[in-house]
Amino acid sequence: MAELSALLQELRLKLKEAGIPVSLSIHPKVTVNTRAKRRLGCCIYREGVFHIEISDRLLTQDKRELLEETLVHELLHTCYGCQNHGKRWKSYARKVFELYGYHVTRTAFTEDTDIRLRQDSAKYVLVCDRCGAEIIRMRMSKAVKQPHKYRCKCGGTLQCYQIIKTDVAVQQTGFSLEN
Repeated sequence: MAELSALLQELRLKLKEAGIPVSLSIHPKVTVNTRAKRRLGCCIYREGVFHIEISDRLLTQDKRELLEETLVHELLHTCYGCQNHGKRWKSYARKVFELYGYHVTRTAFTEDTDIRLRQDSAKYVLVCDRCGAEIIRMRMSKAVKQPHKYRCKCGGTLQCYQIIKTDVAVQQTGFSLEN
């Protein structure tokens, strides 16, 4: 754990030297999250201090580069106006890539590693009756419960279908739709 905190401080200094305004209010200890299944890291602002968490699966990897990229990603969230992945955050991410070669993106690509992030399959699809656009939903929402109250961007009405997996062949090739 001390190595992880030292790495965080090292990366923080690198970003400062690059002229990226990383916050001074960062908790010095990185928290390891053993329950995270869909993310590699997160940055939480609590009581005036940024806390950085990483997934324990990053520690079992022999790829230090992915760990460093994840920490840099979270450090960028501590910059003013970078709590989301907006223009400012993206410009800092580009600068980090140009200077240090870190591929800091909104989402991590873990295909070439042993890390498998949980990817839930969609449970609902809203289909526009005018243009055929499909809007995927992972959970129950107001639009899923009452699609008649919502419209597509084209102005068409929406129909909601629940996605049912019926067998292995359907799971591999696509989904069946049932109203």
